[in-house]
Amino acid sequence: MLDTLKLNLEEFEVLPGTDLQLQPPSINAGSGAIGAEHVLWRTNGREVRGVKAWHNSERFNVTLNPRREAPGTQAVCLVQFSVPKVAHGGNYYPTDHKGTVAALAAVQKHLDDIGIKCNVTRASVARLDAAKTIEGREPFSGYAPVLSRLQGKRTERRDYGNMFLWGNTRWEAAFYDKLEEMRRLKLSVAGLPAHSVRAELRALKAVKVREMFGFSTVAQLVDGLDHVRAVYREQMEAQLFRHELPADPVLSSSDLVEQLEAARDRSPYWFRAWFRAWGMQQLARDADALKQAVRLVAPNRMTAYRIIREIEQGEREGLALQKLGPSSTTWGALYDELKEKVLA
Repeated sequence: MLDTLKLNLEEFEVLPGTDLQLQPPSINAGSGAIGAEHVLWRTNGREVRGVKAWHNSERFNVTLNPRREAPGTQAVCLVQFSVPKVAHGGNYYPTDHKGTVAALAAVQKHLDDIGIKCNVTRASVARLDAAKTIEGREPFSGYAPVLSRLQGKRTERRDYGNMFLWGNTRWEAAFYDKLEEMRRLKLSVAGLPAHSVRAELRALKAVKVREMFGFSTVAQLVDGLDHVRAVYREQMEAQLFRHELPADPVLSSSDLVEQLEAARDRSPYWFRAWFRAWGMQQLARDADALKQAVRLVAPNRMTAYRIIREIEQGEREGLALQKLGPSSTTWGALYDELKEKVLA
C-alpha cells in the first residue's frame, strides 16, 4: 500500500567524511561577487556552508536545504524513497508490515553509511503516497472515458494521456498506466498482468499527512499501516467514487478489436468498411431520412444514386457488425469495476 515516503529528519548529525555533495554559492563572472550561502551543518564545531547539499542513489534521495528563516541553524534534512522499491527492487507489488520495517531499516543503514547519524523512527513524515495496482479487464485507455468524468472535491483534474490527476498543492489522487510507466523507465514488465492500472493517493505536505492519516512520525506510521489502507479507501471513495455513471452502452477496447478483426477478414479496405458500418449503426433509425436528404442536396441524380448506394452498403455492413452482438460494456460497468477493485 505504501509507495513514496518523504521523511524530515528532526534530529541528525553529519559526521566527518560524509558522502554528501555540496553546492557552493554562485560567483558572478563579471564582478566576481559571491552569492548567498547558508549554514548547512556543523561538524566538530566547524560550520559547513553552501547553497544546499545532497546525496542521490538508485533508491534514495537525500537533500539538505538551509533554513533561510533561521540563519545559522542546521539545515532541514529530507529523505525520499519508495518503500517497495527499497524492500524488493520494484514498486509494482506492495509491501506488508514486515517489508515496510525492512525498508526503513535499509534507509537507516544507508544514512549511516553516508555519514548521517539519526534515528529514522523519530523522523516526521513530510509526504506519504498510498498506492494500489489493479488488474483491469480493459487496457488503461479503455477506462479513460470513465476517468475523464470523475470529479474530485475542490480539485483540478489534469489529463496527461496515460495519467489522470486530481488534486491541489496539498494532496493528489492519480490513475495511470503502470506498465507504460515501467517501459518508459526501461524496466521489465515480463510476467505482469497486461492491463495494470495504478491508483494512488498522495499527501504532499506534512500538514496534510497529519490531517489525512492522523499521525506525524515514522514510528506512528509503522504502527498504523492498517489505518493507512482504511484512509486510502475512504478518501478515494469520498473524492472520486461518490457518484454513479449511467448504464449507457459504450464500445470497449475489446469490442473495438473484435469489430475491426471481423471487418479485416471481410475486406481489404477493412478500416473504411468498419468506419462506414459504424456510422450507419449510429444512423440506423434515420437511414431513410438520410437518403431523402441526399436526393435533395446532391447536384444531380447520378451523384445521389452513388451516395445512396454507399449508404446501403454501409447498412449491410452495419448488419454484419450487429451479428457480433451489442456491446456488453457500459459506462456504469467500467466505473463499478474500477470502484470495486480500487476500494477492495
